[in-house]
Amino acid sequence: MERSLVSNEVTRLGPDAKFHHAGLRRGLTPSTLRKLDAIARLRVFPRDSVVVEQGGALEYVGNVVRGVLRMERLLADGRSQIVGLLVPSDMFGRVFSDRSDYSIEAATEVTLCCFERHAFEALVRSCPDLEHAVLLAVLDELDAAREWITLRAGATVAARLATYLLMLCRRWPHQTSELSGDQQRIVVNVPIARNDLALYLGTTVESISRAVQGFSRDGLISIRTPLRFEITDLPALIALSENEEFDAAELLADVRAGCGGSF
Repeated sequence: MERSLVSNEVTRLGPDAKFHHAGLRRGLTPSTLRKLDAIARLRVFPRDSVVVEQGGALEYVGNVVRGVLRMERLLADGRSQIVGLLVPSDMFGRVFSDRSDYSIEAATEVTLCCFERHAFEALVRSCPDLEHAVLLAVLDELDAAREWITLRAGATVAARLATYLLMLCRRWPHQTSELSGDQQRIVVNVPIARNDLALYLGTTVESISRAVQGFSRDGLISIRTPLRFEITDLPALIALSENEEFDAAELLADVRAGCGGSF
């Protein structure tokens, strides 16, 4: 399906601006915050619209306020591969680069806090605290890339899906996860459609559906909706992921600490 770039109206930040670029606010001085607010604009993109084309000019950078972005690369054989997902507070675009090596698309309807790239780069050069915040954002992106490599290393679709659900609990607990009523189990909200999830995991929608049904039959999860699952046997799901870095107690603690957020 052909997807077109969206040209939409921009909106100045309102009184709740601190939530719009929360991912960049760590350690910024009041002076830098005022300068950042002055160049920030909100943009809303509908689902499946292209925010930045692969190989296209990078006119602005920013961070996700609401919704999910997917980073997608078109391969030489014509296939598409999702190479990353961005959720609220994550940065998108590349500072000090005028082209993108992958497309950035809206996996859901998204609200973005955007900065004109040249103005943002000038601010980064003049504000060491902002430069530090951008560096932290880049390191977060590298951590996400490492997780994607770990995710794709799973030998089976079931292992990859189990790893993905556990990563949601660990990486974005305040946006994708919550505790059950008795506070003993994790409820996971998958933030992207199944076709995007299939591309991300390197498989098909049918294989994802079979894996989900298998998890349910084996008592690992309870299916609340097609994209909302209660993990009923966390240790077994961790074992199925074939990833020893996950720990059930730590995941529960992460979700407990992150409860109250939304995406």
